[in-house]
Amino acid sequence: MEVVSFSADQLALIKDLCGAEPCAPSAWAEDSVKDLKATIKSHYIHAQATTCCYCQRHLASENHRVWDIDHVVPRSTHPRFMFEPLNLVACCPDCNRAKKDQRVLKNNRRKKYPTKSTDFLILHPHFDEYADHIFRQQHVYLGKTEKGKRTIYVCDLLRFAQKYIAWPNAITDSRFESEVDVIVAGGSDGAAAVQQIARSLQI
Repeated sequence: MEVVSFSADQLALIKDLCGAEPCAPSAWAEDSVKDLKATIKSHYIHAQATTCCYCQRHLASENHRVWDIDHVVPRSTHPRFMFEPLNLVACCPDCNRAKKDQRVLKNNRRKKYPTKSTDFLILHPHFDEYADHIFRQQHVYLGKTEKGKRTIYVCDLLRFAQKYIAWPNAITDSRFESEVDVIVAGGSDGAAAVQQIARSLQI
C-alpha cells in the first residue's frame, strides 16, 4: 500500500508540533491538525479501496464520518510515531475501538519505527498480506498464523461470528479456538467444518 505523502507545509506543522522531542499524545487533537488528518484519512480510504484494513469489510463510502484513522502502534503508548506514514491506516470504528492501545510491537521499547513484518505481534497493513495470516469467509475469521490469531482477538473480529453464526460454544469459550485450529489444520475434519461454516453463512 502506498503511504501518505505530506506537503512542505504539513511537514512544517508536524515539526512545529513535535520539534526535536516526541509529540505529546494530545497533539493529535490540536485544531491545527484537522486538515492534516483529513489528508491522511482521504489517502488511506482511497489506498485501501474503502476497505477496513483489519476486518476487510468494504464500507462503500468515502465519507470521513464513517472512518477512523488508526495508529498501528498506538499514539498513547508511542507518540513519537504519531505522524509516521507507515503507522497510519484507515479502519472502521468498531475495529479501532476494539484495538485501542493494545500492544502490537514485539519490542515495546523501540525508538525508531520498525520496518519489518516480524517486528509486529499483529498483521501490519503495510507489511503483511492479509490472506497469509487470516482466512475469512463472510462472517468467519480464522487465524492461519499466530499473528493472524492475535489480530483476530485484538480487533475483536469474532464479533461477526458471534452476531451472525450460531456456534455451539460461546465465542469467548476457549473451545472456540480449538475448533478454529481444527479447521485451519485441514484434513477431513477441517474440510467438513469449513463446509458446515459455508452452509451456515447462507443467510
